Amino acid sequence: MRIPAHVIASLLLALTLALNAAFWGGVGLSPALGSVVRQPLPMQAPLAYTWLLIGENLGRPLGLQDSLVAFAEGNIEDLPRVVEGGPLAVERLLQSQAGWIGSMHGAPLILLPITVFLWWRRPRGLKTFGGR
Repeated sequence: MRIPAHVIASLLLALTLALNAAFWGGVGLSPALGSVVRQPLPMQAPLAYTWLLIGENLGRPLGLQDSLVAFAEGNIEDLPRVVEGGPLAVERLLQSQAGWIGSMHGAPLILLPITVFLWWRRPRGLKTFGGR
């Protein structure tokens, strides 16, 4: 059985959305990082702030605060440097992310138009006029 390309692209899009929301939601919920990063984030990295809001608003009702914080803090290479960063905390956070988290940051912006295009160009069945 062959899996259509638009289904694979949709799954990749959902995976990157979930990973971004989990990482940035954990950053926002973290007691060490949340207070340092929350105020400058909307001005310096609006996409990251969007992921932060989505992650926080999905993580709290589901009771995943501790898991998200552990995931975020575990994927930051130099956590003490980020916490002491002051006005440079957002820049240091973006630089000290684990490599695969950094590459996932903008992936949904690329995958969304690809998914829409592949869905639009998906193979369709043959339609007939008869009742059979």
